[in-house]
Amino acid sequence: MSKENNKDNGLINGIVLITIGVIALLVTVFDFTIEWAELAKLWPVFIIIFGLSILPINKIIKSILVVIMILLSCLLYYNAVNEDDSYEEESYYYDSNNKDVNVQEFSETFRNNINTAKVEINYGAGSLRLGAPVSELVKASNASNYYVQDFSVRYNGKHADICFGGEDNISVNGKTVDSNRFNIALNNNPIYDFEINVGACGLDFDFSDYKVSDIDINSGACNIELKLGDIYDKTKVEIETGVSDLRIGIPSNSGCRIECESVMSSKDFEGFDKKSSNVYETPNYHTADNVIDIHFNGAISDFKVYKY
Repeated sequence: MSKENNKDNGLINGIVLITIGVIALLVTVFDFTIEWAELAKLWPVFIIIFGLSILPINKIIKSILVVIMILLSCLLYYNAVNEDDSYEEESYYYDSNNKDVNVQEFSETFRNNINTAKVEINYGAGSLRLGAPVSELVKASNASNYYVQDFSVRYNGKHADICFGGEDNISVNGKTVDSNRFNIALNNNPIYDFEINVGACGLDFDFSDYKVSDIDINSGACNIELKLGDIYDKTKVEIETGVSDLRIGIPSNSGCRIECESVMSSKDFEGFDKKSSNVYETPNYHTADNVIDIHFNGAISDFKVYKY
């Protein structure tokens, strides 16, 4: 590659890095909220910019085209985040008389001998919420005009496997409503192991009233809000995600260790001591009665762990 092409690419790379830096500055310094799920949809822009960088055209024209692409992306992002929000918080139950959505409700009676349970949730795009405990083993509802949720409970001695899965294969009255909403509540007696596999979702799970040993989340571009409790002595959290906005609340008396493998992500771990380039611990990690281990793997995300 010629020196001239290297200079052109350097100019374009500089413009892209400055743009990313401005976004990072807005997020970290000015408390600017980024809707990561919408931002992730603009990934083809990077391919277009790379294509522009290798075109044999004048560097000024290249730069102008790159700036135009960035401005167009900002406009698309602005329009997306200012549309009506379809994921506002609602009450646990849905109106089954609403003809725009199909409502499924699930429940399973609690058996007194159950002391451990695994909960597996597989869901596409939408809003998911874990609510306060119930007397049943599990109580859940799914509201969507095209997403059918499957539900099963299998028992093995004193252990229960609770599984939710589904596919996009129905419509209601021929209408398109992209408001998939899944709510779940559980009995708070068993010790739980959660496996959550989701796409582009809003995930709001309050685990504080449950005994939880393991939480494994695999997601696409998501807004994730988790609140952990101190009822169980040790909780392990594994999160692998795409471009996401992630918030985790931990009890003020809990010890916590974070291993964070991330690229171009902002991190806010107030009250943690940095042990190495990727490892952070609270001062009471080795002495607390309740310990939480968090392993995060993601890219271009906003990751915050706070005490409550």
